[in-house]
Amino acid sequence: MKLTAVAVCLALSSASAFTLHRPRALAPRTSALRSTQGDTVTGVKFEEEDEKKNPEKRPGHQVKGMAEIDPETAAKQQLIRDHQQACPRLSWPEEIRTIMSQPKAFATLSTLRDDGFPLGSIVGFAVDAEGSPIFCFSGMSAHTKNILKDKRASLCVTETSFQGAADARTTFVGTMKTLSGDECQEARDTYVKSHPNAYWAQFGDFNMFKLAEVKEISFVGGFARAGGIGFDEYTAAEVDPCAAFAEPVMAHMNDDHAKSLEQYLGLIPGLETTDVERVEMKRLDRFGFDVRVLPNGGVLRIPFDEEVTERKGIKNAIVALSQKCAAMEDKA
Repeated sequence: MKLTAVAVCLALSSASAFTLHRPRALAPRTSALRSTQGDTVTGVKFEEEDEKKNPEKRPGHQVKGMAEIDPETAAKQQLIRDHQQACPRLSWPEEIRTIMSQPKAFATLSTLRDDGFPLGSIVGFAVDAEGSPIFCFSGMSAHTKNILKDKRASLCVTETSFQGAADARTTFVGTMKTLSGDECQEARDTYVKSHPNAYWAQFGDFNMFKLAEVKEISFVGGFARAGGIGFDEYTAAEVDPCAAFAEPVMAHMNDDHAKSLEQYLGLIPGLETTDVERVEMKRLDRFGFDVRVLPNGGVLRIPFDEEVTERKGIKNAIVALSQKCAAMEDKA
């Protein structure tokens, strides 16, 4: 069985083994569908048996009709899985803090109507110094009217490159607070700095709000990465330093060095790239970057040899990856 890049990404997208950041109480289940089988391409388990990785004993999907794999394919699966699991990444608090800090950000705010049904609204937001989401709402908006009657709300935020289930998103659950006085003006200034074209933020019928008393921060970082963190962990984390220049670097790589990105997949042991149409850099941080493999849109991780925090260092790290690929071709 050939473990091509597209096949691996498809397999990762069907896996449901979750690594949880912390145990959290769940509602009782009436039934649990479990499977002891693994994915036929990557070998990812549909049910995580390691209690340290799955303290909630979250069940996997019900999977039927999956054929046994040969030893050679299983060995290749293990190589790919070990490589991807060993890749250094931002901690969850860092990743969430970085997602929340994106400029000109919009997200889905859910508020409660008079009849108890939730209302979802696409709204702009920014974050204050501690990372709390702040908003500028018109008094005429339906979500503003809901907030004034019932302050409970949630905010679902996606990473800037979000396209689907393989991409990161986080949800904050808390209580909305209407700001006033100096706190209101400070929040307004912060919001306008993040949304420089929001001229309406100065209108008299627009007021500032803050999602305060955050009770839960849940996170899905892609397939097999789901759980939650505490607000204290979140506020103690820092935004990844590469976020300040990640977008132009990724645009340059995607526009001018798409072939190099495809070559970097060759650094993943056991992976073949014969079925790849295009590879796009979708996330960049100080430990490496994630690529989206087309046509299926799966995501794989390419690590740097060492942590880098400056733009020049990113360039050097990417050049080092190209040199590795060249050396591998020479040996071949």
